[in-house]
Amino acid sequence: MQKDRSTTILKEAPEPPSYLAAKILRSIEQEEQRKLHRQIAVSVAFLVASVGSTVASLMSMGAELSHSGFLSFASLFNSDFSFAIANLRELAMSLVESFPAFSAALCLASIGVAIWFSARLAHEANVARRNKFSAPLFS
Repeated sequence: MQKDRSTTILKEAPEPPSYLAAKILRSIEQEEQRKLHRQIAVSVAFLVASVGSTVASLMSMGAELSHSGFLSFASLFNSDFSFAIANLRELAMSLVESFPAFSAALCLASIGVAIWFSARLAHEANVARRNKFSAPLFS
């Protein structure tokens, strides 16, 4: 009967040193730390960029509201309320027609992206805190 070669090699193989398991686990933990720190750095960069684009889109929307006449129509409710109520249907149609929908959609999208990246950053920071990853960010 022929011996199974794989079991023979396993039986004859030397035992690894006792420190090897701890060294492997430590290198895995360090790689996880580096990966998490890279994710945090990317999230911070995208959060800063999305907050900047949110500010820019808010300013653009404000300019579009002013240029389209939306603010002029909307101010009728403050200046001449009785006229605005008497002509509510026409005023509402004028408001709808002069509303800058593209700027508003862009503004909402940038706000959503900023909220998403802030939630992602909070989650990654929570994971780092829970795992006690306190190594420097760029090592």
